[in-house]
Amino acid sequence: MVLCKLARSPLIRAIRSYFSQPRFWLIVLAGIALGLRFWQLARFNTLVFDEVYFVNFAQAYRQRLAPADAHPPLGKYIIAAGIQLGSWLNSTAKTTPAVGIAPFSYRQANALIGSLVPLIVVGIARTVSRSIGQTQSTVIQWPRQRQRQWQRQWQFTLLSGLFVATDGLFITESRYALLNVHMVCLGLLSHMLWLKAALTPDIRQSKKVLLQTASGCFLGSAIAVKWNGLGYLLSLLIWEIWHCHSSKNKTNLKSLVYLILIATITYSLIWWPHLRITQENLFSVHAHLFSFHQHIGTSGHAACSRWYSWPLLIRPITYEYIRTESQAYTVSNLGNPVLWLLSSSAMLLLTINYALPLKHARSRKLKASRKSPQSDIIGPYLLISYLCNWLPWMPVQRCTFNYLYMPAAIFGFMSLAWLLSQWLNAPSKPTQVIAWLMLSLIAIAFLFWLPLTLGLPLSPQALKTRWLLKSWM
Repeated sequence: MVLCKLARSPLIRAIRSYFSQPRFWLIVLAGIALGLRFWQLARFNTLVFDEVYFVNFAQAYRQRLAPADAHPPLGKYIIAAGIQLGSWLNSTAKTTPAVGIAPFSYRQANALIGSLVPLIVVGIARTVSRSIGQTQSTVIQWPRQRQRQWQRQWQFTLLSGLFVATDGLFITESRYALLNVHMVCLGLLSHMLWLKAALTPDIRQSKKVLLQTASGCFLGSAIAVKWNGLGYLLSLLIWEIWHCHSSKNKTNLKSLVYLILIATITYSLIWWPHLRITQENLFSVHAHLFSFHQHIGTSGHAACSRWYSWPLLIRPITYEYIRTESQAYTVSNLGNPVLWLLSSSAMLLLTINYALPLKHARSRKLKASRKSPQSDIIGPYLLISYLCNWLPWMPVQRCTFNYLYMPAAIFGFMSLAWLLSQWLNAPSKPTQVIAWLMLSLIAIAFLFWLPLTLGLPLSPQALKTRWLLKSWM
């Protein structure tokens, strides 16, 4: 009786209400992302993988020198800013002998930006899922129906962010001074702002132009980190054309041209500090970069992998390996195998669904009386964004690596999150049980392979059990 009265007390009800609020879980998500990326960030006092290049390039910019790099300069500017901040805050920290800089200094910018990526994914998921509720607002719904819809939206939103926050590839790329997480963060910011401008009903024209301008700036910045940021531009262009067609509006070519113009201006301006050092022009620099990429060989690195192998996690990259008599320390950019298998399956289901036009047409006719065409936003957005960031690598013959799949992988995670949010609220109990089982397997796999992500000590036998494939070694 006492426990029952306590459970009904105003204090306990207030605590339960607070813990059930999405805001609380967003704080938890942010804490998980920050913790996984900043925990013992400086524990390996050596340059890991391409840190050998990018830390030295960033240091060269600080010294007003021009590095001979194969990528645009923005990623190195960001690393250089982190190094400069570290030199102001902690000049007594132990430095890496090869460069004379503390590891935390040249890695902190990546860890911070990598921690923001899950929150930006939350913003994208929230924007596209809310658009469904807004387009269905004219439909009469019972309170329980509205509650279930609200639950599905927030489950989709939080699961999308959680999958990105806890995946091994995204954690590892955020813990070292590499470039990919910068490009992903800026590209996703561009998508989030463009979607807000496109999907917010009755938005003021001035605010819409402001959001589109900011989207173009972030898009140009993503391309100024790596050229494969163009996948974000391609996906936005195709999605905007599809969205205008599905909502029976004329394609606003002016807004698309404006997006490209703003992105181009931003991209060009970012090169200015580099060109000021080298006294070159923008065209000659790009001619050199294009020629360099054309002559990269098809092999030459043990971790080279083709585009079709990335969703299957065939060949991750080992960034660090230290072996003693009784322990081994390994840092790998291996993603969560269960999460990748399920997300690839979810994306395959999504592709099959939209590859069957007759079936899709019939379903749209059945729903036409109840829903606006705009209500079917999430599936096409995820599919277009996924394919535009993955399939352009199909004709590439040069040596490529699994981290190039990062921009596409995010949309695969979101497709799985959308599927699970439907199953968790399905009327069928077995369907709900399957969804919870899938989430449990993802969590177990995360904990099992976490030592390879953070470089935790393992016995040789424990390490061997985590190498399921020979190509993972």
